[in-house]
Amino acid sequence: MGPRRRSPVIRAVRALLAPVAIIAATVVVLVSALGASPTTTSTTTTSVAPATSSTTTPTATAANWLTTWTSPMDYYFTERDLKPLPAVDATFRDLARVAVGGRAVKLQLSNTWSLSPTTFDAVTVGVEQSGAAVVPGSIVPVTFAGQPSVTIPAGARVMSDPIAMTVHAGETLAISLSVSGAATVSIHNCCVGHVDSYGTRNGAGNLTSDPAATPFVYGDFNMRWLSAIAVSGSSARGTVVAFGDSITEGFNNAGLSWPTLLQRRIGRLAPSEQLAVVDEGIAGNTVSVFPRGTTFAELDGGLPGVTRFGPDALALPGVRDVVVFLGTNDIWFGAGGSNLAHPIAPYGTAPRIEAALRALIDRAHAHGLKIFGVTLLPRATFVGGNGEEPEAWTPSDQATMDAVNAWILSPSSGFDGTIDLAAVMGDVYNGACRPTTPFAPYYTVDNLHPNTAGQTVMANAISTTLFGMPQAPTLPPLVAATPTPGCPAAVTAERVLAEGSAPATTTTTTTTTIPSRRAHPVHHRAGSNATARLLVAVALTILIGLIVIGLVARRRRALRRQRAREAVRAYRGPGRFPPSPRPPSPRPPSPRPPSSRR
Repeated sequence: MGPRRRSPVIRAVRALLAPVAIIAATVVVLVSALGASPTTTSTTTTSVAPATSSTTTPTATAANWLTTWTSPMDYYFTERDLKPLPAVDATFRDLARVAVGGRAVKLQLSNTWSLSPTTFDAVTVGVEQSGAAVVPGSIVPVTFAGQPSVTIPAGARVMSDPIAMTVHAGETLAISLSVSGAATVSIHNCCVGHVDSYGTRNGAGNLTSDPAATPFVYGDFNMRWLSAIAVSGSSARGTVVAFGDSITEGFNNAGLSWPTLLQRRIGRLAPSEQLAVVDEGIAGNTVSVFPRGTTFAELDGGLPGVTRFGPDALALPGVRDVVVFLGTNDIWFGAGGSNLAHPIAPYGTAPRIEAALRALIDRAHAHGLKIFGVTLLPRATFVGGNGEEPEAWTPSDQATMDAVNAWILSPSSGFDGTIDLAAVMGDVYNGACRPTTPFAPYYTVDNLHPNTAGQTVMANAISTTLFGMPQAPTLPPLVAATPTPGCPAAVTAERVLAEGSAPATTTTTTTTTIPSRRAHPVHHRAGSNATARLLVAVALTILIGLIVIGLVARRRRALRRQRAREAVRAYRGPGRFPPSPRPPSPRPPSPRPPSSRR
């Protein structure tokens, strides 16, 4: 038996294995080399650049939710002895003015300060007509996991199902809550001068579908249980959280605050260029944790900033940016608060405040958010009055504030930008040059909380280009304040105010910040490496395909020639030659047709 002969196909495949293996190994080496290229990480020290006309920012769609209103819970409703005053089978109606509109709504209810589970057997939302009265026909029932009732554990929060309801920017919604049984009431205690919430008497039962105001026999400034409202189907770009204390809350100013006035500025832009600014300010709030009983946390000062930052900022739907304005209460409480004879260092010191702020920065960056720091405002000793206790402010307190502000403005802070509101609130106008002293026309009588004029100038000093949007028109100033010539601090104030109104340009300039801040690490080549690897892999795959096709075609031609030669050899046999072709037979001449000649 002769040697076994392999199939031509097998021979062709074996012939291709070597070049294909070589090319595949080359692809692996090249792609691995690209993938192993180190990612370049750099920390850039720059001033914050305003948004350019070519900036593209994702806008909310029907599938996206953004927060349009907030009210952080800071305590529970109490009697004079600070014991909880429960609600029993009663209905409450909270009023909330939304920043931007949408085509659907979700409500967040908070039981943060309640001592036991709270059951709501019915919740509705409608449009406020006046006071506790709701526009007839606007009331819509709210469900939770498809059910009309919900029980919230003590200390927990719950978000409702989406509610098909079109709401408009600046519209005030009326949220009615029917409490089943007895419940401790979680509240946000702010602010004297306006009414946020109405209630019935205990035992009145479920009146959530009643549009009339008559059953709601009392009203006050304590927002009950309602902590956030989100909308979808909005053309707005997202949410900015103003995370602060009583200055952000609007204390001593009937709740009119710089976040509200900043939203008023933003509301003058086209709807697709807007952001929602929500107010997460709590009076007496600290950024750092203090020993129990040394701050207002057990009265109505809320959980410390580092504790509540997650639920009150990071967890809110659609948040893009956070503005942190905390620290002044830490200084005051650390110095002993109302009892200067008993300071509680190291609490309230600059290093401790900076560490707490740095923790917020790290958490914001970990969530992919930008975070901006605000310098602490000038303040002075208050001798008492207007229903408030005296509050001392010492040179030592001021030195701590100066150190904290210097750190906030420094490149080492880690903020994505800084807003130097301290510069515009000092007494550096109309001939004065005392930057650490409050400018009296901007403050209420306590030398701490800004009045409407002060809140307005702060809102005007914030450049909206910080948030990747066009510069919003500023509001008219309410007092005459001319920066003092020859005062360096007045020059700074004038510059900050000018930057707050400067239009967005395509050049890189500083906006509402002291120059120089440190951006968190930017990975320059992460995206470009991935794209390069993909392009190289595709190109090499195509190249391999072309080479294989060429080799297969070449091999087929060789096989055809080989088969032809083998056929010739088989036909001839040993010593045989193919017969010579026979010449064709000569054709007989055609018969000549008869001649037509005559």
